[in-house]
Amino acid sequence: MMHKSVFLIGLAVATMGLAMVDVSSADAATWHAGTPKVLRHTWYYNGKDGNKAYITYAKSKSTGNVFEQDAASHRFYRLPGYGLKKLKYQSLGKHIYRLSGIQYSPKGTQVQFDGQRLTYKVKVTKKHVHFYKGYQTYDRQAKFKTMKSPVNA
Repeated sequence: MMHKSVFLIGLAVATMGLAMVDVSSADAATWHAGTPKVLRHTWYYNGKDGNKAYITYAKSKSTGNVFEQDAASHRFYRLPGYGLKKLKYQSLGKHIYRLSGIQYSPKGTQVQFDGQRLTYKVKVTKKHVHFYKGYQTYDRQAKFKTMKSPVNA
């Protein structure tokens, strides 16, 4: 369960961190509704051993959590996600974006910063998303075997 703690701490730091950048462009100061199209995808953290996670960006929200490993099949399945809703972003140039949204929880649970506005900064390339604070770099492809749900669910 150590990997869950590391992920949750990393995600909290990523979403809490305000990355201040000196921006002189008028376009960079403009907030746009939703998420940048280049970011709309599921991204995977391919950590060692059981330390695996995901984050999915849709048009106006993000959802993420860790993967749990199924003992019978040795494949990984997603735990229920939480993230940010009512997302907006600023383009800071060179594929760097500042994202801001309201923290939400999956039904029946509550995360620490539920209902609070959180802001963080990412850099997007064709194959990676790098978080400036927190949980490092996520890839476009999972480098581990996944499944929809555990075998004995």
